[in-house]
Amino acid sequence: MMFTYIKLKNFMSFKDAMFDLKNGSRGAKKFVAIYGENGSGKSNFVNSINLLRRSIDSFEMLMNAEKIKEIVPKQELPKEILEMLIGGTDILKLTDSCRMKDCEDETRVEYGFKIGDHEGYYILSFAEKFLYEKLYYFTGKQRGTFFEIKNENGRIVPILSNKLFNNKKVEEEICNEIEKYWGKHSLLSILNKERKEKNEQYINDNYSKYILEVLDMLEEISVHYKKTSYSGMEVEAGKPDNILLRMDVGKIKKSYETNLNRSERILRDFFTQAYADIKDVFYERVYKENEISYKLFVKKMIGGKIRTIAFENESAGTQHILDIIRSLLGAFCGITVVYDEIDDGIHDLLLKIILESMIEDISGQLIITTHNTYMLESIDIKSAYLINVDYQGNKEVKCLDKYQRIQGTNNPRIMYLKGLFGGIPVVDTLDYDLILNELRSDESNGEGDV
Repeated sequence: MMFTYIKLKNFMSFKDAMFDLKNGSRGAKKFVAIYGENGSGKSNFVNSINLLRRSIDSFEMLMNAEKIKEIVPKQELPKEILEMLIGGTDILKLTDSCRMKDCEDETRVEYGFKIGDHEGYYILSFAEKFLYEKLYYFTGKQRGTFFEIKNENGRIVPILSNKLFNNKKVEEEICNEIEKYWGKHSLLSILNKERKEKNEQYINDNYSKYILEVLDMLEEISVHYKKTSYSGMEVEAGKPDNILLRMDVGKIKKSYETNLNRSERILRDFFTQAYADIKDVFYERVYKENEISYKLFVKKMIGGKIRTIAFENESAGTQHILDIIRSLLGAFCGITVVYDEIDDGIHDLLLKIILESMIEDISGQLIITTHNTYMLESIDIKSAYLINVDYQGNKEVKCLDKYQRIQGTNNPRIMYLKGLFGGIPVVDTLDYDLILNELRSDESNGEGDV
């Protein structure tokens, strides 16, 4: 699955914005880098995809919350930590945090997407509860509306395509589920719950294979949001199956040891080329029955001697690179990966080299937010987007290729830093004398620390 566009209305800091990620007649762009000054809404955009990914697992999230309440005694955790654990699994708390502040109008998100040769879109609007939901996609012979649900004066009105189910009785069962749960859960989440609870043969016999296609693709989305990470790859051996769930430390079945060997080779190739002092990368393995416990180590030149160091003792920036590599591997395998502030803690030139060397191999979709301007010198300008904010707080999202000032010989990075496209901080010189005068005033009034 790849996103072709995302529309946001009354979503966090976006009053009305459109991210057009189409690549002409070729569907969606495989690589997208979103720029903008601090506070422009880059993370809010990522959160819109985080909302979509988490919403289809809302039943499972609530069950997890109940398990946390049972397993973790309240007295053993600080109140704020317990609230974060439980609240982080509540989809209605998540939608509430996505609402634009001091806005009475409903929040609306629309996701255009492409799966294989078929395009479609999904709409969800909400206030205190979900208010409207629609899925438009390929239904068998042509595209059409799979379902549309409205909240009309408190009454839930579902319209389901006769292509959605192969059995009238199953349709009636889902209508009952909609009556009970819709408003706190989306229909996609209801269908996903049913799919996980029922046996595979029953689902395949009674559900359209195209709705299952949509659910599969949504579950594979991996979102790295700066406040949380939520991934469709969170299964035992990773999803797709040739990627480890964790590349630093973990446990796998012996049958997945080929994944461990592959990861070891990839990490060895990357780190020994990117770091002059790293001479080798390897997994220490402990075999027990049908299980392998593994831990990542590096052999590093320090003070004229090669020393063996657990990867967990490396710098935060180096550890962050491991997360990026794993995410990129997902994008190589057809997964949609969304990464907020991918450059956090990493040298600009190193990140530029990582992405430059890997972009051509992406078969899925990689969407990042970044402040790394060096990439603008090498990536296709059709992949770079800017979020501009005017003095009224209105936001415009524009692809770099829409700016007519860029000519073949121009350097987009220099033009961007000069402010020719916007999307950078524009402030007057800070007057520190005013701050110092305020501090001196406090001291003279005896308002220092007690």
